[in-house]
Amino acid sequence: MAEKRSERFRVLVLDDYEGQAAQVPAFEKLNGRADVTVMRARLGTNQELGRVLKETNAVLLVRERTRFGDEQLALAPALKLISQTGKTTAHLDLPAATRRGIAVAFTPSDSGISTVELTWGLILSLMRRIPEVDRRMRQEAWPAVAGQILEGKTIGIIGLGRIGKEVARIAQAFRTRVLATGKTLTDERARQAGAERVSLATLLRESDIVTIHVALKQETRGLIGEKELALMKPEAILINTARGPIVSEAALLEALKKGHLGGAGLDVYDEEPLPMEHPLRRLNNVVLLSHRGYAAAEILRERYEVAMQNILNFLDARPTNLLNPEALAKSKR
Repeated sequence: MAEKRSERFRVLVLDDYEGQAAQVPAFEKLNGRADVTVMRARLGTNQELGRVLKETNAVLLVRERTRFGDEQLALAPALKLISQTGKTTAHLDLPAATRRGIAVAFTPSDSGISTVELTWGLILSLMRRIPEVDRRMRQEAWPAVAGQILEGKTIGIIGLGRIGKEVARIAQAFRTRVLATGKTLTDERARQAGAERVSLATLLRESDIVTIHVALKQETRGLIGEKELALMKPEAILINTARGPIVSEAALLEALKKGHLGGAGLDVYDEEPLPMEHPLRRLNNVVLLSHRGYAAAEILRERYEVAMQNILNFLDARPTNLLNPEALAKSKR
């Protein structure tokens, strides 16, 4: 017997900017068992969120695109499950969800290769000044812009983990010297990645390219500030595909404006989306991306598939990949 629409489980997919959610096999299965609404535009206010969350039973969150604190959770009295892409919960008040009996499911980490590739895209874009030449090709006959080669340069990697070590591996192909630093990094692990372990100060002083690959934690917030930027070579470039608050935005702006830094390649910011009036948008020595590190079609589809399968498993009363299984007991009270 067919389910009445009013009684069907209601699923809301938020922030599908790239339009990938409906492209995965699990979408069809889920759409056959629930009322699924996909939102591509960002809902920027609680009033907008409240309108769509009122009768929603499950939300599929793309991590960090929409903040879900206790205030937002209160707008969804029928919410039973949050199925998010990725595992980090900086955008989500997990204890508040647990208190409310809302289960939170995650998708396992991928290899990080999309962020590795994007890091190298930013490095090459800045070193060879590709965006600048591309823009000028539309305005003048033959732009005479001299870039720099990578061979013989020194690359400093802050954080030699899952992503950082792959950046180091690729650096070998360009015949560069690789320096690395990290709180738990050992000489042996650095050597295995083809790098030399040094202090942060040494890395900043000696590197032509500095790229950041640490997680945002209390100890890494503001890790690169005015003092650290002043250690860098005036022609050096800074790449950040990790998290915006790891670098002091004010100090970075000042260094770029005054020519104390050659350039920056940024995929992440203190505030996302980056406001249209932000001064970074007016600088010529930066390459700006819109948090594209993980947002390759293959990665997005892989995560949507698992996130939707998590919802299907929840409907089958066999929840998977839960961050807070204790929430299930509260929801039954």
